[in-house]
Amino acid sequence: MGWMGGSRECLNRLLQHRPVGPRYLTHGVPAVTTGNIPTRGPSHHGLRLQTKYPRPPKLRKPPSQTELPAQTSFHDQESALKLMRPIRLLVMISSMDGGGSERQTLLLLKHLDRRRFAPELYLLHRTGSLLDQVPADVPIHCFEDAQSRSRSSSTMWNTPITKVVSRVKRLPLPGKIHRHQVADVAAVLAQRQIDVLYDRTFHMTLIAGPAALAVGVPRVSTIVSPPSRAVPLNAGRFLSIKKRRLRDAYRQSEAVIAVSHPTARDAAAFYQLPRSRFVVVANPVDSDLLDQSVATSPVPDRDNRYTIACVGRISAEKGQMELVQAMKKLRSDHSDQPLPRIWMIGDGPLRATLQQTVRDENLDGSIEFIGHVAQPAPWIAIADAVCIPSYFEGFPNVMLESMALGVPVIARSIDVVRSLGRIAADQTIRGRTYVTTFESSTAEMGFDLARKIVRTRKNSTATRSKTTSARRLARQALSIASGMARIERILLKAFVDRLAEKQRQLP
Repeated sequence: MGWMGGSRECLNRLLQHRPVGPRYLTHGVPAVTTGNIPTRGPSHHGLRLQTKYPRPPKLRKPPSQTELPAQTSFHDQESALKLMRPIRLLVMISSMDGGGSERQTLLLLKHLDRRRFAPELYLLHRTGSLLDQVPADVPIHCFEDAQSRSRSSSTMWNTPITKVVSRVKRLPLPGKIHRHQVADVAAVLAQRQIDVLYDRTFHMTLIAGPAALAVGVPRVSTIVSPPSRAVPLNAGRFLSIKKRRLRDAYRQSEAVIAVSHPTARDAAAFYQLPRSRFVVVANPVDSDLLDQSVATSPVPDRDNRYTIACVGRISAEKGQMELVQAMKKLRSDHSDQPLPRIWMIGDGPLRATLQQTVRDENLDGSIEFIGHVAQPAPWIAIADAVCIPSYFEGFPNVMLESMALGVPVIARSIDVVRSLGRIAADQTIRGRTYVTTFESSTAEMGFDLARKIVRTRKNSTATRSKTTSARRLARQALSIASGMARIERILLKAFVDRLAEKQRQLP
């Protein structure tokens, strides 16, 4: 591959001197030689890692199958990989709840080439409707499990002093849980001899950054939403500190993936990093899995009314309230036509408020709250349209799945929706209009959305043309094969670049 460049010779020298594995990726010597996590240069994010974080366990000797013959000739990247064991990849996500990031994580675990990668999964919480779909060959590590084992072992020493120490440890000190999470990830990286760490969402980057730096493991991060909107909304306390730590973590990553061009631009501006720091890889869609889910799942009940599915977490930023207001507008301005039927599929903090608004407006006969659905594809497939009223998105999976299933999409005109035309390389579908967009209205919420619902319903020819182009875009340009190939190349480059860096440190 071209990105291997002039590193073939240095990689050969490195592999003649050192077995493959993160133990030899820190200083050319075992990464953990004392009871503390080593630091590399100045303190990271203002924290002295060797004193702040609990001790990780000592590393085992790398298995002998990772050692290569003394005389190894690399003609290209492929020949090098054939001589090494699969690269151990640790994938980090908070849980396996049915959100977009969790679904993309599951796709990654399922479709990574096992000849090249041996994936493992790290969770903060062993929960979620997608947990039982994790492939059987993927080991799962969980922070909560480690905490439970730690509490159980502490009860073995039941003396007055240990009771006092235990109470002190339970005090809600700022950053305490974060430090333990970092230490636990570092321990997993060391114990499992992880070669590359992949973190998804900024919550995971805050943990993965210092852990990978301490153990010397290369890291690839993914930004899934525009951070100028997502971080202030979801980061909680100490926003300025977290923003600074995220900027440092992304600067130190081997690669930072953004799921869309608008997300990459927003991240560059928010973190004050060069735009070139971010590589855009759009979320892929597994069309075969969607088709299988639709074919094998029970068909949801529906009547002959025009039916719109709205799928996603019910919260303020997802904009479902505007869809309710659009229904009010349709009832007042188009009383000669039957109201569409709305399926609100999902759950979230705004659900009770939204349901009360629907009852107050006497729309409960037209808007039905379905709740969380593990497999929304069958509902999407039989709907007449899908509405995505979100105020911001990274690259919405619901839009991808709807496009792949050939269902018309009505979406708010946000950056990622407007950028769809530049994804496809195929000129026959590049630059087309794939979805019907509506504008936000401060004067009258729901006004333009109501107009676009009527237009999508009445103008079947234009709607069919958009849907056909959108289906080709999703199934060709955004296929799972093309998306996984790009992600695998980035992960491989992170691994090889770190090996080359260590070779330069050899005497």
